[in-house]
Amino acid sequence: MEDLKQGRVRPISWWWAALAGLLVAVSVAVTVWVMLKQTQPLTGAERASARIPAIRTSLTVGAGTGGAAALLLALRRQWLSEHTHIRQEAADAVSEFDATERRITELYTAASGQLGSDNASVRLAGLYALERLAHDHARHRQTIVDVFCAYLRMPLSPQAPPTVPESS
Repeated sequence: MEDLKQGRVRPISWWWAALAGLLVAVSVAVTVWVMLKQTQPLTGAERASARIPAIRTSLTVGAGTGGAAALLLALRRQWLSEHTHIRQEAADAVSEFDATERRITELYTAASGQLGSDNASVRLAGLYALERLAHDHARHRQTIVDVFCAYLRMPLSPQAPPTVPESS
């Protein structure tokens, strides 16, 4: 289980396949032996007619055991497929989160850069971009409010008063 959490899955080793084959062979052999042992008290023709169903039953038991082994293998394959899908969904979610954070950082950087412009309309556009970013992404809202507050606390650089032409 720990291997699956870390992304490592061990393949089925050859001895599991050998063990499954041995289990099928032993189940057939034991069933044949038990069924044929029960035909011992019978006489010639009865024994021959009883052995055929005994062998058929033994082979049916072997086929059932082999089917159970195949079912377990299919179950393992399905389990691995489901866990691989879950891991892929988790990786996709992390990738999507990373892409969203990258876009937020790019928008934040561009909008903050606009606040330093000499043009008032560019500064306003930067404020509106930051405001939209704060509305869309609540996790970053406090940071953007802090930027607004810092922007408002900045000293206003006085501009030279416009010169009025003197009339003569």
